[in-house]
Amino acid sequence: MKATDGFNVTKRGGALAGPVLIVTILVAACGGGGSPTARSSGSLLDSSQCAANRAAGTMTYVSPFGFDASAGIIDVFAAQRLRYFKDMCLGVDVVTSSQMSTELVASGRATVSSIGSAADDLGEVTRGADVVAVATYGDTSDYAILTGPNITNLKQLEGKTFGYHSTVPVAILEMFHAAGVDVSKVQQVDTQNYDPNQLVRGQESAIQAYQSNEPLVLSAEKAQFNEFIPSQFGVKGTFNVQIFNGEFLAHHRQAVTDFMRAELHAFYYCAAHRTACIDIEQHYAQAAGSEYQVSHERAVWNLEAALALGHTLPGKGVGVETKAEWQPEATALEQYGISKSVRPLGKWEDTSIVASLYDGKTLIWP
Repeated sequence: MKATDGFNVTKRGGALAGPVLIVTILVAACGGGGSPTARSSGSLLDSSQCAANRAAGTMTYVSPFGFDASAGIIDVFAAQRLRYFKDMCLGVDVVTSSQMSTELVASGRATVSSIGSAADDLGEVTRGADVVAVATYGDTSDYAILTGPNITNLKQLEGKTFGYHSTVPVAILEMFHAAGVDVSKVQQVDTQNYDPNQLVRGQESAIQAYQSNEPLVLSAEKAQFNEFIPSQFGVKGTFNVQIFNGEFLAHHRQAVTDFMRAELHAFYYCAAHRTACIDIEQHYAQAAGSEYQVSHERAVWNLEAALALGHTLPGKGVGVETKAEWQPEATALEQYGISKSVRPLGKWEDTSIVASLYDGKTLIWP
């Protein structure tokens, strides 16, 4: 999809309203596209573990943003292409054209997906979604506020317009609060226009964005804008959460564990072999008839890989999460009235699965 006109789905956040559109891309291992040679097709597990994983049936991953080179998405394509899932005796299908990724996982029509942050996930579970978070890729927020070049301080947004999508993310609200902004004086506009050029055209004075998406588009166009990120204001957050259907996890915990083992193995491969993984994702996109802008996706992956690798919990590997890490966002959701009460984290966050995959910061691969 074109970087400037493809913002018709929510990037790893809550799903948009509308009919369910499911197009399943069977991303079986295939050659071409400049991809590296695939691994041996033999399983790396013993026969009993392999049988248990096969008994779980086909696991369906729903990409919340198509063929995007984001953490939690590109590593799924890579894990399939490199046969890491097959090494774990897992059958995996990928859905790339649904606008309702969380709803599909919560209903059991899919198994696993990605969502933008702990706050995004908690917002879904407080509305009744049966999903459990098992991995958080970064102990930092990927959100941002973009403004025109004439706005150099967020307080200058008072009396001006701010475009957001469905619900203003809690990290954005915390940024406003930290900057001393009187939010009641900001004209908030719920826009489904994900094109960042609305800022350049002057349709809005500021917009909600992801650091790894809209700013990259505008920078490539050499547009003039200012970017404000949560860390500038002392606002903590999280970045990319992998969620599984709660019932599936309860019945097939080992399969979930080995899915994450394969996916994280692919994450580290892609962090070290960035061009190869862009080639892998491009191959699948082209096979599905989707446009793939290599330069944009390379910039996305470079930034997201750096966010994940540079913001792990102390002494932990990528993906390891804790309740303490999530608690500030849970508290903020209640503080800003986004959720009246956040359910106990213990039921909706499983912190032991990914932690069990590491020896210190080294991922254990059979």
